[in-house]
Amino acid sequence: MNILFLLLFWSLWFLNFSTRTVLSPLLPIFEKELQISHALAGSIFLFMAVGYTSSLLVSNWITPRIGFKKSIAVGFVVLIGALISLVFTRTYWGLGAVAFVLGFGGGLYLPCALPLLTSTIHPDKWGKAIAFHETAATFSILVIPLLAAAALRFLDWTALVMALSGLCMAVTVVFLVRAPDPRPKEEGKSPFSRVLRRKDFWIIATLWSFAAAGGLGLYNLIPLFLVNEKGLSIDLANSIFGLSRVGGLVVTLLAGFLIDRFGVKKVLLLSLLGSGFSITGIALADSFPLLVAMLAFQATFMPVFFPAGLVSISKLTTFGDRSAFAGATVAIGVVFGTGIAPTLLGTVADLWSFQAGMLVQGLLTIGVCLLLKSLRGL
Repeated sequence: MNILFLLLFWSLWFLNFSTRTVLSPLLPIFEKELQISHALAGSIFLFMAVGYTSSLLVSNWITPRIGFKKSIAVGFVVLIGALISLVFTRTYWGLGAVAFVLGFGGGLYLPCALPLLTSTIHPDKWGKAIAFHETAATFSILVIPLLAAAALRFLDWTALVMALSGLCMAVTVVFLVRAPDPRPKEEGKSPFSRVLRRKDFWIIATLWSFAAAGGLGLYNLIPLFLVNEKGLSIDLANSIFGLSRVGGLVVTLLAGFLIDRFGVKKVLLLSLLGSGFSITGIALADSFPLLVAMLAFQATFMPVFFPAGLVSISKLTTFGDRSAFAGATVAIGVVFGTGIAPTLLGTVADLWSFQAGMLVQGLLTIGVCLLLKSLRGL
């Protein structure tokens, strides 16, 4: 296993993911400055989800022509432009447009990165390699709220965004110089048509949607929940929120060993059940220590799903179908989990409370585990 190669892709995934996670700790500021409701604040992530899905349609055309490597680079160029634009955004629709472009640029990465990773690593090591790669997303969820809390205390939030854009630029240059460039074969028949007819695709996509809703979808609105319903300051909310993510980073590091030891299906079940019960616990927590504990438990269980999900996709597909299967799965998960779900949760918060919405979300996440019984081939 090429450690330097993995570290490069880890850095790419961390920065790609951070361009989306950075909006969440800043959302209370945007909501106050733009004077918008919780529902409109949550809808910002729907713009991002639509952008992510749009990038899937474009990647289906562009990737066979320029390859996986250049597609990833194009995505990062788009992300850099969107981050710079965010600094100058002062309206709701402007913020929505930036979120759309962030989603569009970010969506090009994973469908291209998964074939690159699995084509250069032996199948026996896929579990550990993909789990290590996925720690980048978990680390982003951990560190970005803490960096935001520090930036908001000593600097303007724009400094954090500009620093992130500079890091994206630097790592993209290294990637273009050092990464391999295997090309997908151009086919007369789109692999998406094969993928969309598969029952296992729709099962994985549904599970991914609920995992995304409990991951980045819930993550995006927790700072608003802590500030507006629990009365915390934005600095304290982001600090507690960030520290509650530590367990997720540790467990994600162990995910490859868990997958090899217990099997990918059991890991998927453990992650979804643990997250569902924890989300329910967040909604029902009647004391501050219990609330913090439930946030930590949820952040520990949920991240394990994604490396297990990527291993599942790799095992269920050939090289030719892998990018399409991964891209379509993630796109559906992003639309529902990080677009529609936060919007619905924000709407429920306006009408009743965040806690009511999270209670329903937790119970649905537990229920969707029944679909795993119908998933064959793992």
